Amino acid sequence: MEIKIIEEGKPTVFSLIGRLDTNTSPQLEEFANDLFEGGKLDLAVDMASCDFVSSAGLRVIVAMQKRVVNDGSLVFRNVQPDVMDVFEMTGFNNILAFE
Repeated sequence: MEIKIIEEGKPTVFSLIGRLDTNTSPQLEEFANDLFEGGKLDLAVDMASCDFVSSAGLRVIVAMQKRVVNDGSLVFRNVQPDVMDVFEMTGFNNILAFE
């Protein structure tokens, strides 16, 4: 998986490219922690090029949502249909924001 910052600011927009799975979820976790430690609590995740999310990826996403719930925002953009199916089957579509 590759993570690219698209736009700095409020929100900070970044894209996920590839698969978010057991092997790559630590990469997202570290990236998000670096953003949070840098004071960036308003995030937008472009998922146009992310074609798979596993349970390990969902765990990282939930942790990110918990970090911003009171002091920031987290929104997912351009979610692929197969990935949205995963969000819907797990009920994540009810706790995450989508554009």
